[in-house]
Amino acid sequence: MKLDKKDIAVELRTVIDDQGEKELSIIKQMGKYTRKKALEVISFAENTQDFGIINNFITVQPRKVNIKRSGSIKMYQQFMENKRSECVYRHPYGSFFMEIYTKSIFHQQMKIKQQGKVIIEYDAKLNDQQTRHHHLTLTYMEAKR
Repeated sequence: MKLDKKDIAVELRTVIDDQGEKELSIIKQMGKYTRKKALEVISFAENTQDFGIINNFITVQPRKVNIKRSGSIKMYQQFMENKRSECVYRHPYGSFFMEIYTKSIFHQQMKIKQQGKVIIEYDAKLNDQQTRHHHLTLTYMEAKR
């Protein structure tokens, strides 16, 4: 089976709705893309002012997305439609427990001259506190040469 590998431009946009208060986060980076049949793997490093370099490794399959972050922030989050999952989010100032309920996953595989897209809507509860609604949009496209 042939692997499809490319350099890509990645945008990861997250909107968190905390009881009507919205918080927007946008990460734009260059990254690497590999595809084997229905499995897509996206990896990129983000250099943050507060935490230094954080490596992101995202695997996308039909109805399932995994996000692994390593470096100064460590986390392994799993999203499966209509399922609950848990993870521990570790950063230099401590760690917290996250409970995730994935409401929906939309996935459009990257094609020639067409961006790939993943949209995940989920609820997250941090350390048994108030549940916050998250809307994550990941877009990725072959880098222009």
